[in-house]
Amino acid sequence: MKSIVITIANYFIELAKKEGFKLKQFGLMKRVYITYGFYLALYNESLLIDNECVEAWENGPVIPSVYYAFRHNKGGNICCKSTLGDDTIQDEKLKKIADMVWKRYHNLSDDELIKLLHRDGTPWSYSYKYLMNNKISDIYTKAYYRKVINDILSNKQQ
Repeated sequence: MKSIVITIANYFIELAKKEGFKLKQFGLMKRVYITYGFYLALYNESLLIDNECVEAWENGPVIPSVYYAFRHNKGGNICCKSTLGDDTIQDEKLKKIADMVWKRYHNLSDDELIKLLHRDGTPWSYSYKYLMNNKISDIYTKAYYRKVINDILSNKQQ
């Protein structure tokens, strides 16, 4: 079975290519995590398969399978999709969320995304311990993104 989160990454790579946007690994990983968070909050379903998880790394939340699939890009622009995921998102609900995340967050720099996900009260802030790469509980992610959704619906900025 192909990884859904890597399929999301592949989708963002395709969107970046179409728009001439320079997508780097940090930005890709953060956008995939944000998409995961919104999906989890809205549908109460994890997109992770097998041994996939979300971990609190120094630079924010990371889904290690996404990191390892694209780490060969290092700090450079990502131009190629991973064969560990599909080329397109089949689930229309997921595609709508990925499109919303792209539209809402694609103008943020990697540093701005890291700061956004490092704020007090984020799942990362509850889970991170220096050099430990602790798992981030879906309970934290779901609760946080439900709050973000409520803030968006009540027109608060997020």
